[in-house]
Amino acid sequence: MATYTIDSYSVRVWSSRPTTNLSPGVAVTGIYLYEGGTYRGYAYFYPDGTPLAPPVIDTAAGQIFIHLNLSQLTGILQLLREEKPVYLYEFGTTNAGLMTGTEPTGEEEGISG
Repeated sequence: MATYTIDSYSVRVWSSRPTTNLSPGVAVTGIYLYEGGTYRGYAYFYPDGTPLAPPVIDTAAGQIFIHLNLSQLTGILQLLREEKPVYLYEFGTTNAGLMTGTEPTGEEEGISG
């Protein structure tokens, strides 16, 4: 099991990739995730309805690669902008993703209206 604290990210959107292409090999957006300047992996986004590949976990390199639906992009970007800490994790070969640390309820940070 591995968990990395994500403290920075970059976003890539490909203009040449239509959001109607349901090929699991053609992501339309990617978010690259970093921990202290070290590249830890990516979240690639595919049009809704695309069969998603399982996560790829490279324990030797300390990297995790996850595949998500395009409809999740807004929520993931909001999580990265507004929450801290954010973790990239894997808890086994089929269980990987992003999560936050424990926060108090009613904190009301960054309320999106």
